[in-house]
Amino acid sequence: MTTSAPSAQPTDREPAGAPADSGRVELELLSDQLARMRAMLFAYSDLFFRRIFAWAVVVIALLVLGSTEFAPAAVVPVPFIVPFAFLETGYLFWYTVFARRHAARLEDAINERLGREVLVAHRLEAAYFYPPDAPRIAALSFGNPLGTMSMATLGYTAGAAILWLAGLAGLARFVDRLREPGLMAFAAPGAIAWTVAIAVYLVWSSLARRDEARFMRVLDESYRRSA
Repeated sequence: MTTSAPSAQPTDREPAGAPADSGRVELELLSDQLARMRAMLFAYSDLFFRRIFAWAVVVIALLVLGSTEFAPAAVVPVPFIVPFAFLETGYLFWYTVFARRHAARLEDAINERLGREVLVAHRLEAAYFYPPDAPRIAALSFGNPLGTMSMATLGYTAGAAILWLAGLAGLARFVDRLREPGLMAFAAPGAIAWTVAIAVYLVWSSLARRDEARFMRVLDESYRRSA
């Protein structure tokens, strides 16, 4: 009685299911990164508004103190603090842009790998808030100038301008009362120059978007689906 030799089994091929497992792991990693970016977007959005509120409380308190005889010098830093607050919150806003654009590219990458449009949050954000590629100054979007975020940006800016003008007027009154102002005579011009410099930089950086352009190029390279 003869027995047939066992058929040769290839030993150099992928185990069954390996490509599918690799794709599943890749999707899990992309999904984890997407969850991190969504959490980052929420965290920095929350921090952005909390920091605006904190700076507003500080500035109003200084204005109130400066209007009394108890601490008239308290008004001096106000026209310097307001533009600094804009600079800091502009930095925090950039992180919300970072997280939103990163999350959008991750959703695109996951959809590409699934072969269908499953994740659409980035499209909803573009329709509800502002189109991410349209020119903007902070959240004042030229693509949606009458949108809520654009109007809120104008409202915050107007409020900050009122506080800044009140601080500048208080600073001028404080200097006028000094018998020998000395270097304090340059305080008001210095505050104006400081404010103009920060305002010009923030507007220029928002419109030029050089950092965001570099960031988007890296995103497209990083999440391009390999052939």
